[in-house]
Amino acid sequence: MEKKDLIINREGQVEFYIYASDNDSIPSKSMNVFYNKKMEINRDVSNLAINTYKKQYNQKTLIIIDSMAASGVSSIRMLKECENIQKIYINDINPEAVNLIQQNLDLNKLNDNLAQIEISRKDANLLFSEIAQQPCMEQKVNFKPNIISIDPFGTPNLYMDTAFKAIQKQHGLLCVTATDTAVLFGVRPKACIRKYMAKPLHNEYCKEIGARILIYFLSRIANVNKLGILPLLTFYSNHFIRVFSLTFKDKKRISKNFQNYGYIIHCNHCGYRVSSQDNILELPNICPNCKKNEKLDYAGPLWVEKIHEEAFLKRVISFNEDSEYSNKKRINKILNLAIEELEMPISYYNIHKLTQKLKLSFVPKLEAIIKIIKEKGYHASRTHFDFLSIKTDMNINLIENSLLEILNGAEYKS
Repeated sequence: MEKKDLIINREGQVEFYIYASDNDSIPSKSMNVFYNKKMEINRDVSNLAINTYKKQYNQKTLIIIDSMAASGVSSIRMLKECENIQKIYINDINPEAVNLIQQNLDLNKLNDNLAQIEISRKDANLLFSEIAQQPCMEQKVNFKPNIISIDPFGTPNLYMDTAFKAIQKQHGLLCVTATDTAVLFGVRPKACIRKYMAKPLHNEYCKEIGARILIYFLSRIANVNKLGILPLLTFYSNHFIRVFSLTFKDKKRISKNFQNYGYIIHCNHCGYRVSSQDNILELPNICPNCKKNEKLDYAGPLWVEKIHEEAFLKRVISFNEDSEYSNKKRINKILNLAIEELEMPISYYNIHKLTQKLKLSFVPKLEAIIKIIKEKGYHASRTHFDFLSIKTDMNINLIENSLLEILNGAEYKS
């Protein structure tokens, strides 16, 4: 590989090479070395989350695994933008990627510290397995990685078991991306059942259903490894879901976590939806709202409790305020909406779809709808999953009535 085949890009505090032929191509496995500009926000939030984790859960130095590093931009940004990294494993199975990682480390003057950086060309499962065994083999009690990042092209499901075996058992940070959104969002329901052991739904709030199925799957694989997880931050952007979760090993707490698994019941006729922790066999087969039975459907099992931790989110926002990221405003919007939706029920209502259903002549402002819902004694917020939607504990019939009430109010029009 010659320098003439490469061009220099910039992200955050680093410069890095990518292949010139990959620069304008659609991200795919056919690229020389995978790089997706749209995933920059993923890397931004990841570094903010790592610094927050360092402040909130781990004051010591960090051991990090970037298991699918591609060009190495994510790892290099961690080294430049995150504090107190004792060691980082930069891994990719593609030999071209490993060569490019070496050049990008040179470009950023990071290739001198061999004790801090270990580059490898291995399958991620092999790397995790080797690292999981090293403490026993080398008698290093505190050797287990504090942080593991898994960012595959597609599903992360293949790597979760060995990742949980490798990570620090108490207060490890697992950062997992899923880009197989067609599977999680119910476009390919059979594939979701096969990959995540849960049934999805393809409806207006399928993004949240997909995120909750992913968290449920992570939690169950953690359980197999005698661990539990606490979701600290979950976000959707563009074409991916990213989950940051904290590990714990208390058996009583793990057993209590089983209460966080449940189902979403959805009526395709009237839009009624409710979450339930009951056995799916005991759930109603007739919609309580419209009394139809042929349109009632469900999603799950999935995670039915909180998908963010407020204190963690607030500290991530604080770090973001001090950053110079190009995605700073968008990150701030996503995280503030995540705080807004924290106490809201599962699911959301797309206002454009509701106004089309009701044949309204305009789309009311979200703020106006939220105000009316709150005036009626209910709770409401926006959601980061869909900027055109609201979350509320008001039922679908009352929401539609509220929209009809403001039909003639000019002050509510967009």
